[in-house]
Amino acid sequence: MRLGWETPHPIPDPLRAICNRATDRQPRQRYQLARSFWRALDGWRQSAAHDDGGPLVLLLDRLQRIGHLPTTLTGLHRFTSGSGLEAQHASALSELVLQDMALSLELVRRVNNALRQSGHQSGDGGETVLNMQRAIQMLGLDGVQLAANALKPWPGPLAPDAAAMLRQAMDRVTRAGQVAQALRPAGYDAEVVQFVAVMQNLGRLLLHYHFPDDAQQIHQLMQPPEPTAEQPHPAALGEQAAAYAVLGCDLDALGQAVARHWGLGDELLKMARRQPPDAPVHPPRSDADSIRLTCSLANDLVDALGQPEPQRRAGLEAAMRRYARALGLGPREVLEALEPGRQAAGAEPPQADADAAA
Repeated sequence: MRLGWETPHPIPDPLRAICNRATDRQPRQRYQLARSFWRALDGWRQSAAHDDGGPLVLLLDRLQRIGHLPTTLTGLHRFTSGSGLEAQHASALSELVLQDMALSLELVRRVNNALRQSGHQSGDGGETVLNMQRAIQMLGLDGVQLAANALKPWPGPLAPDAAAMLRQAMDRVTRAGQVAQALRPAGYDAEVVQFVAVMQNLGRLLLHYHFPDDAQQIHQLMQPPEPTAEQPHPAALGEQAAAYAVLGCDLDALGQAVARHWGLGDELLKMARRQPPDAPVHPPRSDADSIRLTCSLANDLVDALGQPEPQRRAGLEAAMRRYARALGLGPREVLEALEPGRQAAGAEPPQADADAAA
């Protein structure tokens, strides 16, 4: 039994996903506990009403207690033990900090919070600092060390299995940031592009750290159920529908809520919105649009690479076709971004064989 699309009043997508999961043909896909069903319904109700409660408010509360992500960085004291902050020193420290998502996010949060407190409102025509070298120069070595000390060491409160899932998610986001840097238009700051690629995945990273059980449920719902005689080729839920069915809100809403809580500014909030999978891609009208679409393409490509072999080529080719006209990119540039050095080696990337980049 499924909710029909033609109803006297429109049914919100999260509520539709929750109801359809509750009546799914496959018992394995349904809610196993009344508590899980209630949590999804309550999460949707609270998110829709902007009331106290729900996953967004629970997440903001957990941020105060255990931080946004655990740090994987060690040996920072070697870089911050000297006096002064020379340009070469800041560059080396920036490269180290960018390897750690938790510290990168914490520095950006702190420097923009300091700007806001000094009267430079980032969301009101002011600036938002996204470049890591500049953030380090503004905070100083002591500020960097204080930010690092405020983070939980890896893996925080996570159990080993949950920590492994978070590590896989972080590796995927790191790959997307590298691809986005390779695809960025000439003249755009590589560190800013990498940071926006991370911000487009902030909700997914926060989910794995703060709600590991929910992350596991969403992952299971995204796997195709076992075929039956009535449904020989059952379809899996997409990420958005699976998040609706578990949390009552989508993962982008988690990331947007935290970015807004940090006061990172309207322009960054816009760039951090990944292009919806069912929305057409129009040519960018601003630098922010160019960065947002470039990072969206990079994330779509990395998602496609994570698919099983039969769907991998189709996913890569679909992403190329979808963004090609808007960003002026062809298969050659995309495959070179996915596999750096391929062109230098003299290999010709066949257009139809997009999965060679895997």
